[in-house]
Amino acid sequence: MRVHFYRQKIKENARVTLPSSKSLSHRALIVAALASGDSFIRGITESKDTKATMSVLQHLGVRFERREDGILVHGCSGKLKYDGEILDCNESGSTLRFMIPIAALLSEEVKFTGHGRLMERPQTVYETLFQEKGLLFEKKDSVLIVQGPLCGGRYCVRGDVSSQFISGLLFALPLCKEDSCIEILPPFESASYVRLTMDALERANIHCSMLNQQLHIAGKQNYACADTVVEGDDSQMAFFAEMALIHKRTVDVCNVNHSSHQGDHVIVDFVKQMGGHVEEIDNGYRFSADAIHGTEISLADCPDLGPALFALATQCEGTTIFTHCERLRIKESDRIAAMEEELRKLGCDIHSDGGTVIVHGATTLKSSVVLNGHNDHRIVMCLSMLATLADDVTIDGCEAVEKSYPGFFDDLKQMGVKYD
Repeated sequence: MRVHFYRQKIKENARVTLPSSKSLSHRALIVAALASGDSFIRGITESKDTKATMSVLQHLGVRFERREDGILVHGCSGKLKYDGEILDCNESGSTLRFMIPIAALLSEEVKFTGHGRLMERPQTVYETLFQEKGLLFEKKDSVLIVQGPLCGGRYCVRGDVSSQFISGLLFALPLCKEDSCIEILPPFESASYVRLTMDALERANIHCSMLNQQLHIAGKQNYACADTVVEGDDSQMAFFAEMALIHKRTVDVCNVNHSSHQGDHVIVDFVKQMGGHVEEIDNGYRFSADAIHGTEISLADCPDLGPALFALATQCEGTTIFTHCERLRIKESDRIAAMEEELRKLGCDIHSDGGTVIVHGATTLKSSVVLNGHNDHRIVMCLSMLATLADDVTIDGCEAVEKSYPGFFDDLKQMGVKYD
């Protein structure tokens, strides 16, 4: 899908309601699926990624009923029944990495596949752990084959790789007979995402504890059913904060938990750090700005904020330095390379050195430019915000937003953005 933008101002006092958190949706679906009994999940926004998780769980014996106000999950009581189909994770890294250890609870071979860059993204952490435990972990072209049974015990995981590996183990190990310990080697990055997993486990009456970067998980536990409401996605809040600051308009962003444990909630602090104004409102935040300036930001615990912040930095006076960006290179796209390529088309001054990205602003954007979304939802969304500052900007590949935010362009229209 190709979308064409015009230079324009968004309407004053715009308001947007965020979709549910993709990270929390995955976790809510998984704990409900493993529970005994039925759980009702409210507030969930179905996207390609969450649908992938539901599809995989269905092939493992879990049933879902879509209701008008949510999804009823008929749990499998931790007793998985694999139907032998290849489990298609689409492009969802969370689905694949969360489900590998869960599938490995079975004694039979389980096959996974995916699309886009998913099967190229590194799974070395699991490959090493499975080899150490004498379990099958084999890649054949675009199909990954794993076979358990996974047992409890001691696991050692680097803390500077994706936290999804740790979360995957946390979902599976409570169902093992033995107690387990996951030792996390420093530096422990994206710790907030592990906290989200522990929160979800706690709601399902699964007990684990962390002490000195060691996670202790008792074996022989049972997931309890529980109704839950999925809060809004703080990573999506970044794009509308970006819009408020680059247009010097007031934007209210709703469906936000002020006390959220999402790592991307730090966007509120980053906006202030860049000179923006943030006001708490009922169920959300009000963003605005008079002037914005460069600063230094670490993305160690919030890599998904990278694209929106890179785009925002092009409109800040002075230089913005982003550190600990390495993991952006192994997302749906190489997000550093993709943003360098597209922002330079717009005349922006951006360059990288390993895991450091430097942006010089403020930039008057070029017009009559065709941009590429790189099959990456976050690249499309942050470029869409910038495109409103220039004449005649087109973005190719906008269907990528279906991965996490199917209603994104509808919400832009509600803010007064005109596009073809």
